[in-house]
Amino acid sequence: MKKITLIFITILISLSYFQTNAYFYSDYYWESIKWFINSPDKVDLENIENTRIKNCERVYLEATRRREYSKVELLVCSDIFEIKRQQELDYMTYMLRNRGIY
Repeated sequence: MKKITLIFITILISLSYFQTNAYFYSDYYWESIKWFINSPDKVDLENIENTRIKNCERVYLEATRRREYSKVELLVCSDIFEIKRQQELDYMTYMLRNRGIY
């Protein structure tokens, strides 16, 4: 009886651990972190062929946390900005979790 109870508790603890860290281990989460780490810097902007994405990346690099976005910038790039903000949040959560803070 003790063995069955011990096995049951071990399985329960294992499942609860993986359930609470499911977000941390998902493929989407790792893909988001990878995209944020490899996001283009000022030098890489020249290699982007799509002019809309190139302009939005340039605005994101220049304006984020420095100034408000203009209405035109938000109209054109709001979807890209949302994705980039989520990638940044995923990266920050990942780094805080690795340091044992979060």
